[in-house]
Amino acid sequence: MDKQNGFITHYLTSGPRLSDFISDKTDKNQIRYEQYLRSIVADRSLPAPAADEVIQIGAESELGLPWEYLYPCSGFVNFSQFSFTPQKVELLAATVLVAEEDLIAMANLWTYTAIEVWLNGEKVSSVAEPVYKPINKQKMQLPLRKGSNTMIIRMQNLAVRDTRNIFGIQLLEHLDQMTVTLPDAEQADPFLVLDRFLSGITLKGSELCFPAEAPCSIYLAYGEALNDSLIGADISGKRSVKLDEGAPMAIVYGEIGSRRLIRKIELLQNKKPTYRKGAGAAEVKSAMFEEIAAIGTEKAFQPLRFGLFYVLARWNLGQQGVNDEQHILHALGQIERREDCSDFILAGLLRFMQQQELPAHLTERTKQAILDYRFWMTENGSDGMCFWSENHALMFYICAYMAGREYPEQLFARSGRTGVQASEVALGKIREWLTDVEEYGFEEFLSADYMCVTLGALLNVVDYMEEEESARASRLVDEMLKSFAYHTFHGSIVAPQARIYRSVILPFTQSAQSLIHLLNPDTPMGNSEWIVFLMNSKYVMPQHFTSLMNESLELEYQTGNAWVKLSKQPDYMLTSVQSPRYDANPSFWQNISFDESVDTESGDYVKSFNERFHGTSRFEPGVYGYQQHMWYAALDNDTVLYTNHPGELADDGGMRPGYWYGNGIMPAVKQQGSTLGAIYEIGEDHPVAFTHLFFPEAKFDAFVQDGQWLFGKKGSGYAAIWCSERMVPHHDRLFHCEYRAYSRRNAYFCKLGSAEEFGNWEQFKAACRSLAPAFNSEALKLTAADDYELSFVRSSNKTQYV
Repeated sequence: MDKQNGFITHYLTSGPRLSDFISDKTDKNQIRYEQYLRSIVADRSLPAPAADEVIQIGAESELGLPWEYLYPCSGFVNFSQFSFTPQKVELLAATVLVAEEDLIAMANLWTYTAIEVWLNGEKVSSVAEPVYKPINKQKMQLPLRKGSNTMIIRMQNLAVRDTRNIFGIQLLEHLDQMTVTLPDAEQADPFLVLDRFLSGITLKGSELCFPAEAPCSIYLAYGEALNDSLIGADISGKRSVKLDEGAPMAIVYGEIGSRRLIRKIELLQNKKPTYRKGAGAAEVKSAMFEEIAAIGTEKAFQPLRFGLFYVLARWNLGQQGVNDEQHILHALGQIERREDCSDFILAGLLRFMQQQELPAHLTERTKQAILDYRFWMTENGSDGMCFWSENHALMFYICAYMAGREYPEQLFARSGRTGVQASEVALGKIREWLTDVEEYGFEEFLSADYMCVTLGALLNVVDYMEEEESARASRLVDEMLKSFAYHTFHGSIVAPQARIYRSVILPFTQSAQSLIHLLNPDTPMGNSEWIVFLMNSKYVMPQHFTSLMNESLELEYQTGNAWVKLSKQPDYMLTSVQSPRYDANPSFWQNISFDESVDTESGDYVKSFNERFHGTSRFEPGVYGYQQHMWYAALDNDTVLYTNHPGELADDGGMRPGYWYGNGIMPAVKQQGSTLGAIYEIGEDHPVAFTHLFFPEAKFDAFVQDGQWLFGKKGSGYAAIWCSERMVPHHDRLFHCEYRAYSRRNAYFCKLGSAEEFGNWEQFKAACRSLAPAFNSEALKLTAADDYELSFVRSSNKTQYV
């Protein structure tokens, strides 16, 4: 049990079991359709879990799947996944509460799923319907008898795209009178011991240290693979082991019989940018295309999500591969099944058809796959595709336009339109999309992952539409690349972002590094399958933007509903979105998705729809977050720090918002030049009761913690951050990178500087202390010298509930 927060951390689980789940009912509103699927996915007539069922490790549950020991478990039972087509998810979990005497304990049940909780054969809590966001919280009473009390949890959920198969049980009282154990206690005990052993591993420099003698056979491997075929070196009996120099990931696992518990340890200090020495722009571009073309050329065919893109790269280079037809067939299957993101594949296929000739025996199947495709959520059909995000919307529009041009006289089955009609409708939507971004800027601003997708869609507009739309799209690509150049620091993108993933901890690993590297060969290497859309494109990369990458800049501007600030100097960079906005005359576009009288096909409606699902760019304190990255400080392209309120309790959970990306609850943020403050107020309706600081100690030349301050230096750049609470080091997948503030109300104050500005590090530290930041937790107000002041005034946003 997690004594800090009361979460139960030991379970046996069975599942998840996945089965196809689709309804004949259709709806032109995809969110409403998915809400309907969630309302019917759970079978509420299931009987209580059989009292005589044997819950043993390896034994089958009522799902027909074995019970297994769950490791790791932070307090959430988390089987989050991505599902390309709608499925039903079923999971069972079991634990045992041991009470010193008869008592009634209050607890919180946290879940996104439909769930039933059974204690000693009696149902004590249930949630009938899953939600997408925010998480459900339900109070429950646990009548415990003296001794062992078996708790069984039955979870049911709808899997569609990113799916939150998560629940957690948080004990609120009598923690000193209870312990947690497991069914099948005798067989489970070795797993509990191994759990403690793996969880107790520490990292000192490049040496892994173990807390005790190994309780079983222990192995060390390197790499990302976590399957049963992983073979490591036997390190049983060792109390420490020296890690291979330069290894990016260590995997320590223990074996009990045929079962493994695995701990991943990411060695961030060994993940460093790489460079192409002395290469010119043309040479870099050629090398990157060759790298993409080399993917998927293995003798044994392996289906790849973007296999078609690699085929296109090969064929454009005159390098047809032995399995290329199978990659094309796999892509056709993705389109025919209407998997989520199949619009990406279709955009690649339509581009392929313009640049290359498909094998003759595949032309009819290709034609039928395209004619039967669902190009928008208002067309006939049911599936789990996301249509409405900024990148998806343009992707569907340009696919419909190009498909209609390819088959002008044919009937498109799901719209009932001819190709000519389909193209005409798509043309209007593309123009509306372009107009909106020209006026407001990108909604998925500076997203180093999603903007690459938008780039692909825009390049199809550039290359395969009439001159007016082509020129407009080309200018928007220019704007995208210019914004990336503004936010490039020491060769990598350091930017607040509307939508991000975990790669944010190492900026040079983000997908858009490929674009920075194309613009400036002297920057760290990067590549992305999306640059295949640049092959044979008439778009010309604006190489002159390279000069913006190294310029000192003080900027602020609007994009979407956000107000971005940037302070970039030779030795440091600070950038953020303001929450709330403090600019002189804030202007916002308004969400119209709740107005049933509006045109549901309009661009304004689609953008509003996206705000509900993928998070708002209207940054305000207290609003539920999604993937928004709100601030960044950098001293180098791999040396960054920032704070966030995690959306989950542990790293590697796969949630949106995640552990290191996005925010469960948005903070107040205000930047003044090289100074920034952030205030967090985490309400009782969110299960994560701490915030944390990302501060990768090994990336700094020097660092020191001094009371409530943490100072770091890299080269001639200095960074300081103060927290109103004690900053407690925490080690999860990353070691020596995290400091937690265990409070629902806390504030951070960040200051950057350089040797040129302050003379030396000691003088910088003294200057920071003299700023004397102070936080009034009752008034939720942060103040510091130099007229810095920030208040947290809670906002609400009804669009953020799905």
